[in-house]
Amino acid sequence: MYKESINIITQWAASKGYKVFGKWEEDAFYDKDKEIVYSLRTKGQKNQMYSLLHECGHALAFESKGYQNRFPTLSKQRFKTAKVNPRTNTFKVESILEEYDAWARGLSLAGRLGIEIDKEDYGRYASRNVMTYIRKAA
Repeated sequence: MYKESINIITQWAASKGYKVFGKWEEDAFYDKDKEIVYSLRTKGQKNQMYSLLHECGHALAFESKGYQNRFPTLSKQRFKTAKVNPRTNTFKVESILEEYDAWARGLSLAGRLGIEIDKEDYGRYASRNVMTYIRKAA
């Protein structure tokens, strides 16, 4: 069931010009290479699917017209238009907001693709992951 959903998400990503890889490394979105990676180290295909949705959420956010307005500090870093200090509160808060936004966009994408998601379970998994950014920022 989850493998089929991963395939649907992968096909969607390919239609947007992205290559999706299941690798033995961290989940990641590489805008310049148009690559999305979900970690095969993540236990369970359900959680791998959740992580893939999240990384697709980053792609959706990045390609949105409002990205630079919503995340001005992260935009400066990503587009290398200015030097950014990652220890500032602004950078830390924007990082947390961007992570949360990517989880929300991933859930929305699942709905558009017809993938049934247990929203409570997804929310718990997303919260656990966002908390890592909150702890790092503190």
